[in-house]
Amino acid sequence: MEQNIREVVFPQIVKLLTEPVTAAPISKPRKPAEDKPMDFGSFEEVNEYFLIKGWTDGLPIVPPTDAKVARFLKYTDRLPDEVLGALHPSLQPATIQSIAIHGVMAGCEPEYMPVLVSVVEAIADPRFRLEDAGSSAGWAPLIILNGPVIKQLGFNSGTGVLRTGNQANTSVSRFLRLYMRNVAGFIPGVGDMATFGRPDFPVLAENEDSNPWEPLSVTRGFQSGESVVTVCSIGFMSFQITVVALTPEGILENIAAKVKLNMLAGDGTIITKGPEQAPLLALSPVIADTLAGSGYSKRAVQEYIYENSKVPASMFDVWLNQQGLPCACDCVDKGTLPESFCLSDDPQRLLPVYRVAEELQIIVAGTNERNRFFLAQQVGRQGLATSKKINTDILK
Repeated sequence: MEQNIREVVFPQIVKLLTEPVTAAPISKPRKPAEDKPMDFGSFEEVNEYFLIKGWTDGLPIVPPTDAKVARFLKYTDRLPDEVLGALHPSLQPATIQSIAIHGVMAGCEPEYMPVLVSVVEAIADPRFRLEDAGSSAGWAPLIILNGPVIKQLGFNSGTGVLRTGNQANTSVSRFLRLYMRNVAGFIPGVGDMATFGRPDFPVLAENEDSNPWEPLSVTRGFQSGESVVTVCSIGFMSFQITVVALTPEGILENIAAKVKLNMLAGDGTIITKGPEQAPLLALSPVIADTLAGSGYSKRAVQEYIYENSKVPASMFDVWLNQQGLPCACDCVDKGTLPESFCLSDDPQRLLPVYRVAEELQIIVAGTNERNRFFLAQQVGRQGLATSKKINTDILK
C-alpha cells in the first residue's frame, strides 16, 4: 500500500495540481427532482421514470405529487427550504422539502414527518460520520426509537420488531435508505463501495411498557417522556440467542459468554478504531424483568457483562493478529487502545472486548414470551450512535 501511494497516488495528485485542466469535471451522483415535487403521469409512468433515473431502491415508490408533499409539510413548523446540513459524499443540502418528498416516496404517513426530520438531523451531525457509510464494510444504519411517539404513530416494539410488515417501522427505515441514496449519493458503485452490503433493518422501537429500567434515550441523556431517535451503524448482528439458566447470575454469565464470542467473531480491529464502540444488547422483556426483579439495575448489568466477557491477552492478541495487528501493547503504543490494555506483558492478564462498561447500549424489545437476546456491533468510528430529540408538539 505504501509503495502504491508513493508511486501511483502521489504522482497523480501532483499531476492534477500542476497541469492545466483539459477534461470535464467529474459529475456528482444523481439526485431526484432537484428538491422539487413532481406531479405528472400515471403511477406506472412515474415509477418507470424514477427507476430509469436511479431514484428508487428497485421497488415501486409512491409518486411525490405536490398534494402529497404538502400534507407532509403540515407536520413540521420548519420552512421547506431550511437546510439541516450538507450530506456526504454528494454535499447536497438536506432540506425539509426533500425529507417530505422522500417520506412520500417511501410510503410513510404524513404524521411521521417529525421522526423523519430527526433521523436526517442525526445522519447530518458530523459525529455520525455519514461519509463512511459507503465503505467496503457495507454496514447498514439502524434507527432506534424511544418515547411516546412509538404509540402515537403505531410503531411495533413487540413480537417481530425487526420484521418488515409494520408500516411505521418499515417505511421510516426505507425512507432513510432512499434519502441516503438520492440526497447523500450512496449509489452502489458511485458513493456506495460496499463489498457485499447488508440488508437494511426496520426501525427498532424499544418496548418501553415492558422495560423495567430507564429507556435507552434516558441512558443517553434525554428526559423521560421525550421522544428520541438514535441512529447507529450495524456491521455485525448475532443470532437471536436463547438464555437458559437457573439463576439471575447464570443468565448474566450466559449473556457475557455470548457477548465475548460475538465481539470476537466480528471485525477484530473494531476495538482499535475508537473513540467508542457502542455495541448494542437487545434483551427480550422476560430477561430484563428477571434481572431487574433480582435487584440488577441497567448499570449493574453493564458492569457484570463487561467484567465477565474479558479474555486473556494471548487470545486478544491472536484476535488482533488475524486482522494484521501485532498485539494490544503495540496498539497502546500507537494510541489506538488506552493504556489499561498494556499494564503488563502477562499473556494471561484479562482484557475487555470493548473499552468501558457504559459503552454497552442495552435496550428491551421484542415479544414478552421468549427468553432471547441479540448483540449488534457498531463499525468503529463509522456511524457513531447519534441521538436527536423528536419535536412532537405538532402531533398533539
